[in-house]
Amino acid sequence: MAKNVKNIGIDMGNSTICVAGMDNKGEIIKTYTNSVYSMDTALISGDIIECRGTKLALGVGQTTLTNVDKTNREYIEHQILWSVNAVYGAGTHYINLGTGLPISIYKAKKEEFTQKLRGLGTIEGVVNGKEISVNIVDVKVMAEGYASIRPLSPYIDKDNTTLIIDIGLKTTDVLLIEWDGKFRISNYGTVNIALYDIYKVLQEKIASEGVEVSIEQIDRKFNTNKPIIRTEKGEFNLEEHLADTIHVCRDIMKDIENKFGKTVLHDKIFTGGGAEKFLKVMDGKVRNNVEVPMELRWYSNCVGYLLS
Repeated sequence: MAKNVKNIGIDMGNSTICVAGMDNKGEIIKTYTNSVYSMDTALISGDIIECRGTKLALGVGQTTLTNVDKTNREYIEHQILWSVNAVYGAGTHYINLGTGLPISIYKAKKEEFTQKLRGLGTIEGVVNGKEISVNIVDVKVMAEGYASIRPLSPYIDKDNTTLIIDIGLKTTDVLLIEWDGKFRISNYGTVNIALYDIYKVLQEKIASEGVEVSIEQIDRKFNTNKPIIRTEKGEFNLEEHLADTIHVCRDIMKDIENKFGKTVLHDKIFTGGGAEKFLKVMDGKVRNNVEVPMELRWYSNCVGYLLS
């Protein structure tokens, strides 16, 4: 094809949309937004995306997804327009799109989701006042977690088995990786305890201090420089109260042991939007934890989609 086809990796999470592209020098560009939207485009925060007659303020408002089946995601065209614009700017683009599905539904939904994305064809719209056209050339759908193996490979000890533990908003996906000349998944599973359950504990504690807040409000506050919620009893520091959720984090590890046996046998790499919060709560209590850069924990999936 004569057109200049660009590659992009999009990790469409319940909490964030993480994106990776590549600039003219071959360096990876990474960015993200909160995966929430509002129909009220008068909101001063959030990016304004218009597509097929509908305007959204993306990054503010309500959650885009209420379950882990991402194949029924709302306003996916708006989110693809935002993603391409975020790394490649306005104008006309021809795109190879890499994305993923939770490993629990990957086999059952892969072909359906691939065809759905290919069927989008050309997506035209306006992002923050500038026109953009995205032409979907090809689509590759991978299992979440599996895609992260490539960017994480420098940190994986080939002489040991490794658990890649991806803590999302609603679920925790786990892969057991072995090396036999190439990396191979020898077991996988999904734990139905994740960041949402950590937030629920904080939500209940805030309610006991006289204020009702949503899970989305807690998530957004964590992503600011001042993760504090004002209550009747004073300022509730979310970071300081993370320690109150240690029982949830222990339950995550117990459920992983129920599915995979003794986790002490394996190295562990934590990824996903909940990884840093989980590790802060556990505070060195996870044996054989492999330290990786915080940015890589966030972006390993979308970078894997891009490189693949």
